[in-house]
Amino acid sequence: MRNQGSSASLIELALIIVLIAIIVMAILLIVGDDLRLWIVSTIQGLF
Repeated sequence: MRNQGSSASLIELALIIVLIAIIVMAILLIVGDDLRLWIVSTIQGLF
């Protein structure tokens, strides 16, 4: 029984990590160009 509980927790943790990765990729797809332009302009401002 204890083994099943730890494997279920591991699966839940893996699903949460996958969900977070999908959310991060979706955010990067939506604001990726704006973020890239902001980073480039910031770096150019430093030099």
